Amino acid sequence: MKIEILNKAKKKKIIQNLEEFGIKKIPELLVRTGRERIRAYSGSLSTEEIYDLWRILPIEGVGLYVAKDAINKKIGKQETRISLDGLHTWKDQITQKIITLTEEQEEEWFKGKNIELTDEQQKENFEGFVIIKSSDKKDFIGTGKIGDIGKTIYAFLPKERRRKSQTI
Repeated sequence: MKIEILNKAKKKKIIQNLEEFGIKKIPELLVRTGRERIRAYSGSLSTEEIYDLWRILPIEGVGLYVAKDAINKKIGKQETRISLDGLHTWKDQITQKIITLTEEQEEEWFKGKNIELTDEQQKENFEGFVIIKSSDKKDFIGTGKIGDIGKTIYAFLPKERRRKSQTI
């Protein structure tokens, strides 16, 4: 798999897409793996050393998977969705488009189900991707997408992170 270390212009474009969440600066090196996956690397290897290593060994990815950057085919617009690891990497910068779930909604979220928003949550009038915060307001628990004219959050919780039973 080919890796591409993003130059300043491409990194700036990713940051512009993430500004809707309040992210203004990304100190890590951004690496695109495949067509859509964005990884953040903060190690001691330089860009040249990473490419040299990639030429010798079949590296599939370097760094932490932080976002998916793709074109939404329905609307023809570039969208960037932050992964759960990306939420925790940049948690200090994320200040916008945050929806806090109730305890009941949170239980449904962790089962991988879509969430029906309350009237209070709908007042925010968010569009596109939103950041989901736990009911105790302490931790980010995922990223969802507003749909159904602002009444539903579509879950983007990976299957391996979903709860299978009620007990923890």
